[in-house]
Amino acid sequence: MVAAVVLLLMGVALRAERVRIIVETDAGGDPDDEQSMVRFLLYSNDFDVEGIIANRPRAREGENKNAERTGLGIAKKMVGAYGQCWANLSLNDRRYPTEEFLQKRTVAGYDDVEDGVKLLIEAVDRGDDPRPVWFCNWGTDNESGLSCLRRALDRVRKERGEAGYVKFKNKIRLSSADKFGEHTNEIAPPFAIWVDTFRPEVEKKRWYHRFSAITATAGGFDVKRDVLSGRGPLGELYPLNTTHPQKEGDTMTFLFLVPNGLNDEQRPEWGSWAGRYGLMPDAGEKKYYWANAEDQWEATKHRENTLKRWAADLQNDFRARLDWCVKDYAHANHPPVVRVVGGNERVVNSGEIVGLDGSESRDPDGGRLKFRWIFYPEAGSYRGDLPQLKGADEAAASFIAPNVEEPATLHLILIATDAGQPPLTRYQRVIVRVMPQK
Repeated sequence: MVAAVVLLLMGVALRAERVRIIVETDAGGDPDDEQSMVRFLLYSNDFDVEGIIANRPRAREGENKNAERTGLGIAKKMVGAYGQCWANLSLNDRRYPTEEFLQKRTVAGYDDVEDGVKLLIEAVDRGDDPRPVWFCNWGTDNESGLSCLRRALDRVRKERGEAGYVKFKNKIRLSSADKFGEHTNEIAPPFAIWVDTFRPEVEKKRWYHRFSAITATAGGFDVKRDVLSGRGPLGELYPLNTTHPQKEGDTMTFLFLVPNGLNDEQRPEWGSWAGRYGLMPDAGEKKYYWANAEDQWEATKHRENTLKRWAADLQNDFRARLDWCVKDYAHANHPPVVRVVGGNERVVNSGEIVGLDGSESRDPDGGRLKFRWIFYPEAGSYRGDLPQLKGADEAAASFIAPNVEEPATLHLILIATDAGQPPLTRYQRVIVRVMPQK
């Protein structure tokens, strides 16, 4: 598959390529992996799925109630349920991979087998695809053994030497917990980018534990109505016996990568459906991020606002994809296609009128769109007040570039929502670099 063009301007990038992704799951432990897997499979149309590695050889007694008692058995069972939904899913988006495709890439990652390590090395080594591989570890412990990425890095370093190790490691990106031992911080080079969607702890709450509290009922979402009832065999595999209701502790690893017009996987500080991220305190020159960023929103400033502001949108999107499991295109809702005339990156002078035109956006279902332009101050470098956004609730808006003493960036986001059920939202980010008056 050919990577799409990457638009480069003034040192930042708005990326438009599909992400290659490998998920390593300890399915069979905490049932929240199975919750996250339901959602992940419904977003497999938006990724190039290179593999699903199941690393737990035996399901945990008591806590995990799945009839399948191995991690690989659970993962393959879920891919099988996806396969039963595939005919309808592919009517709504023909990019959904077949069950056969995913089953071939769903392998064991147990300590006493090589399948997961082999799959990972082959994906990273693939010479006909220059795109990096995003690796998402959903958990490993003493019952699941070592992460297959850690094992792969150990092997490559031993067999290929330092130069081979560097080449291999430089093609890996992490949206993941840290389960890679000395490869994360001690053995050079560092990973090109690492986004820890699980930590840090704030007010005695780790970030991944907050997903359920923030999203469980967002936008009127109801798990029994919207997932478990009449949404096909995949939704029926969503377990409820987790420590946090609808915990989905691993979901943010891939929500960070969903191409909805809001995110750029190279810029975690810009924000996404998984929240917004800042550099780790000891990152130094490394691009190592975690969930320490805060947003001012609805009269409060808190880390949780970086996710709350999008929670209804992402849950409505989940609802729609569950509908796709049982409905054809004509009877389901589909997200808007958002376009901004004049480019997504601008360079302007202080005092200049900046026009923002999203009138070419459309609803693929033929309905009307509701528009809203917002200024997202935390994502850029400009910290002053933005002059009034004229037409903020229309497709076309404008504002006067503020006076700055040195170059500063402003992030404006067009939010387009359709009138379907559930209402679906997509975005387009416009980055405006304001130059001082000469």
